[in-house]
Amino acid sequence: MQRTTLILERTAALRETFGIEASWWSSAFLADTQALVMRITGVVAKVTSTIHITAETIEVPFVIISGDTPHIPETRIRDAFTLLESGYDVVVGPCDRGSWYILGLRQASLAAYIPLSGGELLPWMEQMRQRDLRVIQLPLWFRIIHPNDLVMLALALRTMPAWHAPATCHLLGDNEGSLAREWGA
Repeated sequence: MQRTTLILERTAALRETFGIEASWWSSAFLADTQALVMRITGVVAKVTSTIHITAETIEVPFVIISGDTPHIPETRIRDAFTLLESGYDVVVGPCDRGSWYILGLRQASLAAYIPLSGGELLPWMEQMRQRDLRVIQLPLWFRIIHPNDLVMLALALRTMPAWHAPATCHLLGDNEGSLAREWGA
């Protein structure tokens, strides 16, 4: 089965809190997420700001990754695909602020209803269950929404292999690979 991945481009949302620097962060986040998806699936991810339109043109099932999560663990992406391949209709990776960092869908038509802001995720998941769809949840993770999230991002990246999110590490000031790596690869 082809493993199709979409990356939801979040530059406009990042611009609200990061200002002019949003394009630097967004470019680094997208580059790192693209490299991660390629390493896992062997296929280039499609970057989009219009999920429902893009979903109409791809084969299902597919996974959508929020473009502000360059630190997403590889296992979360693999797990989303594995769960879809095992028969789940919807795979949800909730984030700490009430929205999501990863979604897996077996039906392209479900993309029209994806919640794009916080607070809409739980009602959406309940609607999916009421439609008799098999919904499963991945572990909680966090997105980069505010500048102070960069501190948490730097800490998370310290626990990941040096090759994980190199563009983001560069912007965080890890130009020589100086962050201590607590997790070996």
